[in-house]
Amino acid sequence: MSIKPICNNCKKELTAFGAILLSPPNKKSMVKKFHICKNCYLKLEKKME
Repeated sequence: MSIKPICNNCKKELTAFGAILLSPPNKKSMVKKFHICKNCYLKLEKKME
């Protein structure tokens, strides 16, 4: 059985891996991990410029 990750932003299945976004650590030093597709990553990158 293969892994089929879903983009946490657009909710579509990742056909090609884009990025992994990590949240800042909380008080217990835990972080949240988000999978981002290439299209959503490019949109996020433009917003950050």
